[in-house]
Amino acid sequence: MQKRRVLDDISRESRSLMLPCFEPWWKDYATGETIMTYDAGVPKNIAVLEKGEAKLQILNESGDMFLLEHIRQDDLFGELFSLPLESFEYVVTAETPCRVMFVGYEHIIKPCENLCTHHSQLISNLFMMAAQKSQELSLHISLMHQNTIRQKLMAYLNYIASSQGTRTDGSFDIPISLAELADYLSIDRSAMMREIKSMKNDGLISGNRREFIILQ
Repeated sequence: MQKRRVLDDISRESRSLMLPCFEPWWKDYATGETIMTYDAGVPKNIAVLEKGEAKLQILNESGDMFLLEHIRQDDLFGELFSLPLESFEYVVTAETPCRVMFVGYEHIIKPCENLCTHHSQLISNLFMMAAQKSQELSLHISLMHQNTIRQKLMAYLNYIASSQGTRTDGSFDIPISLAELADYLSIDRSAMMREIKSMKNDGLISGNRREFIILQ
């Protein structure tokens, strides 16, 4: 599925006309600043990251923080994507200077009186973005349920290779650093690096840094 963006297929003229319909607002955040916190309740706002990078973490009832996903430019996030776990809190933090567009959830589910084309198109874009977000979260959950570090790594590498394709020599680049990958898979970085070296010795993969080739 090609990555959808909130303003795809909406002309510049329509973008100015849709502002009264959705009443969006924008806010800038510094590195390390909390953008949003939410729990498993009724959605209030959805947000689109227009600039920068952020991360979504889960805070459990014991006070432990776990990385759920990295949020990139044009990604969608907000209460709509929280899991139905009342004891969990979700925290979105800016990893770089960020600019975020917010839209009240009620403006999404209640079409404007004119039923204008750009409103319908934006709702369609948001629906596709939500579907893609659901796929990404499902992928993360499936990776976390792999039994071993090797299984987690192979599942992740196979997914990246199949989703973005490979070069003529079979190589591909993962979109995050190895440190971020260890955090994403919730495994110790040193243990992950040892396993990557072992996988290379066993002839399963080759590569350097972010570049990999799956050999078997």
